[in-house]
Amino acid sequence: MQEQVRTDDRMELSEKERERLARPAIRVQGLEKSFFHFGEGKFTIKDISFTLERGYMLGLIGRNGAGKSTLLRILLQSVPRKKGSMEIAGYDVTTHATEAKKFVGYVGEDFHFLPKETLRENGRVLGAFYPEFDEERYLNLLSRFEVGAEKLGSQLSKGETTKAQLAFALSHKPELLLLDEPTGGLDPVMRREFLYVLQSELAEERMGIIFSTHITEDLDKVADYIAMMEKGRLLFYESKEELLERLTGENGERLSLKQLMVRLCKEGGK
Repeated sequence: MQEQVRTDDRMELSEKERERLARPAIRVQGLEKSFFHFGEGKFTIKDISFTLERGYMLGLIGRNGAGKSTLLRILLQSVPRKKGSMEIAGYDVTTHATEAKKFVGYVGEDFHFLPKETLRENGRVLGAFYPEFDEERYLNLLSRFEVGAEKLGSQLSKGETTKAQLAFALSHKPELLLLDEPTGGLDPVMRREFLYVLQSELAEERMGIIFSTHITEDLDKVADYIAMMEKGRLLFYESKEELLERLTGENGERLSLKQLMVRLCKEGGK
């Protein structure tokens, strides 16, 4: 009888896990946050709402200071929101913040390796915070990205730091991956490899990716959706296919994402 109870419990947990995995990678509704920048006044992230399903990548564009990095930090929970709701990997962040955070991977300036430890040791120490961390995969990805596991955190170049961050993030099996300007320090060959790895991860349809970058050519290759921020607001959130259909200039020539961003920034400043 006791064994039957344990079996039923496992079945119930499995059903709950399937229900959780059927939910979007992230759902945001009415997100707001205000800051005061010295010499610049008040800056507000205002009424941000969107949903990103698993298996898809959202490219987040906008000029410097538009609020992209701040939005990612709010989603990462390193900056508290003032208003709005977030559901990450099926968890309501208001009531299950700790559980949700374990399913978020991050590559960006807010992630720091221990400077006096090797990357191998960093994996062991930092990986302990993630129950699904796979040390073997982490070391294999470091090797694939040509970053030595015995390098100290303080010895990493900008490009090596980005590659090591991605190796770590993918090794704790995130269901939401946040990338803040990840390819800026990579050479063209490694950029292609970086993007290929991301596409391979999406193929499993367990993860959603938000890719914030000013290198819009990368998004042309890999993004499924494009969103643009300007002055703390989302100007649009569209599928890349829908957006490409209306990227037409005055002379009938199709605009690039970069040209669109420049045009919309000018219009928004009027």
